[in-house]
Amino acid sequence: MHRAVPLGLRALQFLIALTVLALAAAMIANQVFDSPAVTIRYSTFTGGFGMIVCGVGIASLFVSFIPALVPIALDGLAGLLFLGGGIAWAIGLRGVDNCTNGGSMLENGLLNQGSVRSGDNVGYGVVRDGDNEAAVYGKLRGNCQRAQADEILQFICFAMAVALAGVGYLQLRRGGSRSGAYVA
Repeated sequence: MHRAVPLGLRALQFLIALTVLALAAAMIANQVFDSPAVTIRYSTFTGGFGMIVCGVGIASLFVSFIPALVPIALDGLAGLLFLGGGIAWAIGLRGVDNCTNGGSMLENGLLNQGSVRSGDNVGYGVVRDGDNEAAVYGKLRGNCQRAQADEILQFICFAMAVALAGVGYLQLRRGGSRSGAYVA
């Protein structure tokens, strides 16, 4: 029973990190012009790193040769990386109002699937031949909702990582186990 709570928290953290990775990967897969924005690529990194940290945290619950400082340090680092990802999304989505303003979403480099300029004309990756305005708006709205979900989930992962690192540190200070199984 003493491993059930930390194992459940790690499993939840893993699923959220996996979702961060999947949302960003979906946006990369839909990119038409240019390379995906740094914010989107960074989200794939944070999601993958968060999953690795969860794996180490879970392993530390079952094996005693992983020092308690390893998952604490990795949780702290993951927390900082997730915070950076959440802030990057918040800055990148500034000016996009609740995924309802098609004009501001179309001009946002995180949402428009890339753009190409030819003289005074701009072509956006989200606009395909034969697409009507409703279809383009639907794609933009979907990208916007994925981006906002990624932002929120990165902040949730930040909070979980910091909480796990804090609990681990307090357990270690109280003279708890020197192994990685620091949450009882």
